[in-house]
Amino acid sequence: METLASMFGSFGRRSSSKAIASSAGKIPSPEMEKVIHLSLDQRHVNKTNKAMSRLCKIPGVSSVSLDVDCCITVTGTVDPETIQNKLRHYRPMIREVVLRKKHDLDEQGAKLRTKHDSDEEGGSEQGNKKLALDEDFPREEAYVSVMPSPISNWERSDRSDDSLSGDNSTIVADKSTTIAPNKKHLNEDWFSFCEFLRNRIPPLNPHNCSAYDVIDFLRTRQVSAGIEALVERLRFSIEAFGIRSEVNPFCSLAVTSYVARVISRETECILVFSCNDNLDVDETSFIEAISKELLQREVTPLTYNLLGREKLDEKILYRSRVGIMILSNSYVCSRQSLDHLVAIMDHWKTTDLVIIPIYFKVTLSDICGLKGRFEAAFLQLQRSLQEDRIQKWKAAVTEIVSIGGLEWTKGSQFMLAEEVVRNASLRLCLKNSKNLVEIVALLNHSKSSDVKILGIWGMAGIGKTSVAREIFEILSPHYDLCYFLQDFHLMCQMKGLRQLRDDFLSKVCGEEKLSIGACDTKLSFMRDRFHNKTILVVLDDISNARDAEALVGGFGWFSNGHTIILTSRKKQVLVQCKVKELYEIQKLCEFESFRLCKQYLNGETMVISEIMSCSGGIPLVLKVFVSSVSKQDIKNIKEHLQSLRKNPPAQIQEAFRRSFDGLDENEKNIFLDLACFFRGENKDHVVQILDACGFFTYLGICDLIDESLISLIDNKIEMPTPFQDIGRFVVHKEDEDPCERSRLWDSNDIADVLTKKSGTEAIEGIFLDASDFTCELSPTVFDKMYNLRLLKFYCSTSGNQFKLSLPQGLYTLPDELRLLHWENYPLKNLPRKFNPGNLVDINMPYSKMEKLWEGNKNLEKLKKLKLSHSKRLTDIRVLSKAVKLEDIDLEGCTSLVDVSTSIGCCGKLVSLNMKDCFHLRSLPAMVDLIYLKLLNLSGCSQLKEIQDFAPNLKEIYLAGTAIRELPLLIEHITELVTLDLENCRRLRKLPFGINSRSIAELKLSGCTSLESLP
Repeated sequence: METLASMFGSFGRRSSSKAIASSAGKIPSPEMEKVIHLSLDQRHVNKTNKAMSRLCKIPGVSSVSLDVDCCITVTGTVDPETIQNKLRHYRPMIREVVLRKKHDLDEQGAKLRTKHDSDEEGGSEQGNKKLALDEDFPREEAYVSVMPSPISNWERSDRSDDSLSGDNSTIVADKSTTIAPNKKHLNEDWFSFCEFLRNRIPPLNPHNCSAYDVIDFLRTRQVSAGIEALVERLRFSIEAFGIRSEVNPFCSLAVTSYVARVISRETECILVFSCNDNLDVDETSFIEAISKELLQREVTPLTYNLLGREKLDEKILYRSRVGIMILSNSYVCSRQSLDHLVAIMDHWKTTDLVIIPIYFKVTLSDICGLKGRFEAAFLQLQRSLQEDRIQKWKAAVTEIVSIGGLEWTKGSQFMLAEEVVRNASLRLCLKNSKNLVEIVALLNHSKSSDVKILGIWGMAGIGKTSVAREIFEILSPHYDLCYFLQDFHLMCQMKGLRQLRDDFLSKVCGEEKLSIGACDTKLSFMRDRFHNKTILVVLDDISNARDAEALVGGFGWFSNGHTIILTSRKKQVLVQCKVKELYEIQKLCEFESFRLCKQYLNGETMVISEIMSCSGGIPLVLKVFVSSVSKQDIKNIKEHLQSLRKNPPAQIQEAFRRSFDGLDENEKNIFLDLACFFRGENKDHVVQILDACGFFTYLGICDLIDESLISLIDNKIEMPTPFQDIGRFVVHKEDEDPCERSRLWDSNDIADVLTKKSGTEAIEGIFLDASDFTCELSPTVFDKMYNLRLLKFYCSTSGNQFKLSLPQGLYTLPDELRLLHWENYPLKNLPRKFNPGNLVDINMPYSKMEKLWEGNKNLEKLKKLKLSHSKRLTDIRVLSKAVKLEDIDLEGCTSLVDVSTSIGCCGKLVSLNMKDCFHLRSLPAMVDLIYLKLLNLSGCSQLKEIQDFAPNLKEIYLAGTAIRELPLLIEHITELVTLDLENCRRLRKLPFGINSRSIAELKLSGCTSLESLP
């Protein structure tokens, strides 16, 4: 059998596969296994656990482990590219692939990467190891692309490879390219990058790498302040390599955005400007309080006293994007301080620096009107100084007053310091947010010679308005005319579209009262009037594309030098506005969420963790929850947060309500079903069930995605936790009494309804997690629930069996049921009076059923049947009526003997799983099951003969069966990918014409009687 195994080591590999074997070398020995080291782009513990769980399910994986550095090690025969495909959502980065002898933990194996002679130890021994490896594995050419050094374009060595010293490096290539020793230290980054690309799966070179490969490389370098210099060096090197700048990945938007995010995380500091002579104890104490608050929020305070400085250190202005300015009477006592104030305000006008003024022992009116000491000081200065210098001071004072600010009062300095620091820190968080950085990079990289129209969309409360306002403040100094309209939808309702249109035209035309008729807003008029001006227009929260277009007189008159930014909850609205670029606002990552919470809660890590877990990364929800927790002394944080989730605060309700109210009845019902029952479920499964309920589910899901209420990840329906809470809150408000609500999911409410037999026709769905749940049900418990369409009794924790007993049986179930999911069903069969004509999905694993029903039943709509591990089940003849059945799962039904008269009529069948039905002896003819793709009969140890196979099977599992030969029909199955015959100890031969070209996986281990191979 060892000979057979070696003969079939590469059996069935498809020619189109990315398998390593090629003409350049041999395929790996079957005795070798791979050790793959990888890391994930997302380090969240839950996502890491999910990724590891998914890895464990991949065929060919024998073990998975995680180290303290969050590096995952996978051992087995699986191909690295398979891992990349299966984990593509988690952005895996293959760091290293090592070969070793299978099951030999002490064997270190040989690494699949280029080693320079100068790095090897033990010379000849390692060389021998490499030769031994070459016999079992493809030679290096199969892995390494030609990657000459860019240095070779600058300075080539005349020496041959043999004359190189150990300090020289050689890149593996068709032509050896050497690097002069005195240049090597200048190009460590380039060599590291090339080696990184060679170790990718599949191997890459600078010609075919992407921006995301570059970003993964930058992550491995763990650079900080030097990231810009590193990117610049590599950009230059890759262009010297012969790659044009327009396709240089180091010049891409993605890399630029990543670098900006890294830099923004390094600027966690806030400037604190003052003019303090240290004589005022209150001012000194106030500055100390601000510094202390900043440090508690893990932000570095950069205090800078303007008094007594002859020259302003302009470099410090670039150290942060946010500054706190403490204005006191001391400013007017120093000419230098006023000059420094002018310089700061000039910097403020030309950059995106945020200044938060604090008026210390002066009022805003004193400064604005030059009263009190300000007035006297300016009068005195006017006599001795030039007028233009005085005017600059006055202009700077006027500008800072225009910002607004807060006034200091005696006794409130600590509360004021906390408020100021919180506001400043929140602005810093926003400035450093990945959304803002990426949008600014998107605008800066736009090369369109026409008008720039950017659409920003996202769910309610995600921060679209805050980001749009921040972008407006960043861009506005660079435009002649600027217009920002917040809450466009609300303002339309309050003022009317006509008034808003007049306000807009007055603003951009520079006249307060302007009367422009409809004829004057023709495209030609607007284009001629504004073609030589740069214009920035931001319209926030658009719900109707026509209204937005009417407000500005149409988008057609905007041209080069004009920028329009639109925000909306609806992606489709922005598409209708013909935006050039679309950007979806992302939820806060863990780092951003934690930082936001720290602005309100200090040193309460456990509390912050609880808040983050139920806020879904939505800034509005985070702020509301944190604010609620911080304002009161709460003994049980979990109970308080649960209360907030069950009864969401008004701010959260208002933000969500408009999105929900804008849905039609079809979309509302679908959303409520998703929120109450189907979050995290497979989309196709949900569509199948809800379509049977009469909904237009696919269209409804598309509309909900467009409304930013749900999303699809790996074809699963995802919904932010706060939106699920709001959806359930809507159902909860239907009635005080649970029996009058449409949907029930709370175990206490369900127990109350079931034990009191108080169910009514209002109830449409019941999903009960009955883990550790004990309840005795009446036989008439469902009699009045005429409209019940979804019923699910399940156990979410493994090992726990709930105890829903029916000591007197069950008279009937509602005829409107589409989903019947009842784990550990306690009766021998389903009620005789129950008409299952509407059922689409029966899911009843571990039941005590012996048969589904007595007699025949109408099953014309049934598409999925799962009765796995129902060990008493002996009769499934009723399935002969299920002509639309697509999926049958009878795994572990150990009492089944004969299914020949039931399954053969299921002409739409796609999947049949009868694994471990070890008493099964007879199967139906399957030649007519043309849609069947998967057949699993593994573990059916008494099955000796199979008449035929379905013609379009892709996967056949027959491990452990008693078959002696395969039906000849298998020769005509052209789509077969997997054939598992492991431990078929009586199997003697394989059909000669078996299609080896299509088969990617063939298992023959344990086939001890196999005499020959085709």
